[in-house]
Amino acid sequence: MAWAVFLLVGSALCTICSVTAQEANLTDSVGSNTVIVGAVEHTVYLKKKEDGSYEGFDQDVLDEISKLTGLDFRIKPPDDGRYGMQVDGQWSGMVQELIDKKIDMAMGLYITAMRERHIDFSKPLLAEHMEMLIKKPMTVQTEWYDQTYGIMTTEVQFIVLVSFLLVSFVTFVIIRVSPYENRAYSAEVGEASRLSTFGHSLWLCFSAFGWQGVDYSPRSLSGRFLFVFWFLFVGWTLLLLTGALAGFFLATATPSAGPVPTVPVQSFDDLAATTAVRPALVSGGGGESFFKDSQVSSYRRIYEKAIKVTSSEDGVKRARLGRTAFITTSTVARYHSNRKPCDLVSVHDAQSSLGSRSIGIGVQKDSPLRDRLSLAILQLREDGTIHTLYKKWTRELEEQCENAQFSGGPRSKQPGRDLYYRQLGVRDMLPIFVIVVVAAILALCIMGAEVLWDKRQQNATRKAAPPDNTTGACEDTNI
Repeated sequence: MAWAVFLLVGSALCTICSVTAQEANLTDSVGSNTVIVGAVEHTVYLKKKEDGSYEGFDQDVLDEISKLTGLDFRIKPPDDGRYGMQVDGQWSGMVQELIDKKIDMAMGLYITAMRERHIDFSKPLLAEHMEMLIKKPMTVQTEWYDQTYGIMTTEVQFIVLVSFLLVSFVTFVIIRVSPYENRAYSAEVGEASRLSTFGHSLWLCFSAFGWQGVDYSPRSLSGRFLFVFWFLFVGWTLLLLTGALAGFFLATATPSAGPVPTVPVQSFDDLAATTAVRPALVSGGGGESFFKDSQVSSYRRIYEKAIKVTSSEDGVKRARLGRTAFITTSTVARYHSNRKPCDLVSVHDAQSSLGSRSIGIGVQKDSPLRDRLSLAILQLREDGTIHTLYKKWTRELEEQCENAQFSGGPRSKQPGRDLYYRQLGVRDMLPIFVIVVVAAILALCIMGAEVLWDKRQQNATRKAAPPDNTTGACEDTNI
């Protein structure tokens, strides 16, 4: 009788251990108390440290769930580095690995109807919405002096200064070396030494820059060649500066009308309609699958012309280059728009149908882990732990950059006090700067040719001159 009792108790214990092991580790790849977690390295959510361990919002959430459930989690990045989307009936990323039972759960997945047909989800962990990261138009401070000083960037001011000094120096060399300049100065002015100084060359170039007359202008071919391109540089610079000043005074003359629109596209409909800005989507992410499967025509156009990037970092780099709107989650968009060099703005289309979207933990279909994870997530949300962890890892989302967010819809304006107008940038001045540098080099080459030609002419003149007969015989006289 006793042996029957021992046999019954032993069978019950084996059954309990088997069920526990199945719940804890569905992949059977590691210890019975370890759960394999798929996760993609992502800004704010998960970062790999130098020692191989992870940190971030997802890692802290897993640590808190581990305290409540007693489970140990081991992070395994997906082989293709994607979250998962369906293409021709075949899934990719972490979704496919859940279907193939290569991992037990996956972090950071959007809860969608398409995914829910193949995997299960826990209770929502976070609520996100889609935003666009766009290169911020150049802005200036509210002080009038700073505004007018900011019409030209520091790089443009440096280009103007270098061009001025370069032309002045080459002009000085031409005046001192070219024989046609020396003779012209001596013949017309009679003060060649005074006019052949570097200070006089500076005055010549400055007078040309200010459209003022000078007492003497270059007479040699090399000097005139150089000054033709210097006048071209001056004219181009003043033309651009006049346009920038017109934009500045237009912005200040009508303050009641509000500032100029801060971004080239202010809604997803604008993005779908324009050809000036291309959308960018993370390949295999929830955003790509949403636009691909959407029945809204404008969203379908966004998917058709979108640039597919491999990661959020790649999307941010493309946005910084300009003419690209990187579509990502609100957390990622606001994180990068509030980080230096403060050249990005996150745009939230409040009137679009891309409202709040839930992020949860994906598990295998009919997995017993779902209920345990959902209960733990509900408890962490109720006691404020999720909110605390989110604030911990998004503390850099505090307002570090001005005008980092833009919220609106079609034809909306962003209120504010700053003035917006286009500054002169390196791209505006670089072509004419290159032309001036090349002209200076050619002018020196022409000057060298002038020196050689003048020596040749002098040698030819000496050979053709008649001999001097001043040493003839004396006259015979009766002295």
